[in-house]
Amino acid sequence: MQIGQIILEKRKEKKVTQQTLADFLGVSKASVSKWETGTTYPDITLLPLIAAYFDLSMDQLFAYEAHLSNKEIQRIYQMLQNTLNTESGSEVLSSLRRFVRRYYACPPFILQMGLFMINHYDYFPGESLKEKQQSYLKEAQGLFRHVKESATTVELIQKARDYEAYTALLLEKPDYVLTLLGEYAPAYFPTESLIAAAFQMKKEEKRGIVTLQSALAQYVFVMMSGLTNYLQLLTNDEEKLTETYQRGRQLAHIFQLAQLNPVNLMNFQLSALFGFAQIQKEAVVLEILTDFGNVMAQTQFPVQLHGDAYFDQIQPWLEQLDLGTLMPRNTQNLQKELLELVLTHPLLAPYQTSIPYQKIQQIKEQQHE
Repeated sequence: MQIGQIILEKRKEKKVTQQTLADFLGVSKASVSKWETGTTYPDITLLPLIAAYFDLSMDQLFAYEAHLSNKEIQRIYQMLQNTLNTESGSEVLSSLRRFVRRYYACPPFILQMGLFMINHYDYFPGESLKEKQQSYLKEAQGLFRHVKESATTVELIQKARDYEAYTALLLEKPDYVLTLLGEYAPAYFPTESLIAAAFQMKKEEKRGIVTLQSALAQYVFVMMSGLTNYLQLLTNDEEKLTETYQRGRQLAHIFQLAQLNPVNLMNFQLSALFGFAQIQKEAVVLEILTDFGNVMAQTQFPVQLHGDAYFDQIQPWLEQLDLGTLMPRNTQNLQKELLELVLTHPLLAPYQTSIPYQKIQQIKEQQHE
């Protein structure tokens, strides 16, 4: 998708300046310049106006091809995310559906549009959150099934199956989840070790390091997510709940998750927080509220995936991911949602006068300044 290049070419054909085009569209000259260099994309709502100005069809403006590159998929996903902050959910949904129709023959893109839908359905029109969930998760599930049927790679088919199972879980269909995935975790074969060994054999040790670092980073994130889910099953086993929380806290400290992946860490903290609040362990609740407030205060939103001093070779791996360094959920809004979850949860009402709770309240108030 070469929108910027098309705009540049057609502007020169029309012999108009960037400022003239900017004035017509009601944007800045700098915006037009960024489009033409590929730094950013035009807002979705401007695309019909741009097409009309240059007397182009939408397909011509997009230089339409049935299949998109990873970079193009990332840009469309991010463009839709950004539009959530400026347009109504109905308009974003309409844009998403137009993209799906346009690129229905591109399974990797359809997979990401399904992912976008399950991560942002609460923005879309509907009478209630439950109604939205039922409607849009079923629609996303249909997209994942299409990917399973049309994809040609095992990796993509497995991803589509896993996302379909996730939507089934959210739709409270556990039997269907088990039908798709089975009842036991599959045996894992560490292919990254083979890849790294192959690079070492080729005397390309640096590429082997990238491979193993990216695998280790994923292990840490997956381990924290697993512990997050495990905590939710342990409210009737205080000893195991405490042990699991302490081990997760140590893991987060060892790998400095507050800086490396704060969203991953805060999800773990909230799972522990509500578990201990449910069994009325006041001292632990206050400890977790303090930790959560500290992580929230130091995190810069929106959040993107990145390495750190230890995982200092993972950038090439991050950039080749389906969404690159972009988080699947709009993290600017995720900050608000996490704060609201803490400040409105009835289990935490007894702690509203505590210092850690009030600190979190202050963070929320600073959002609106």
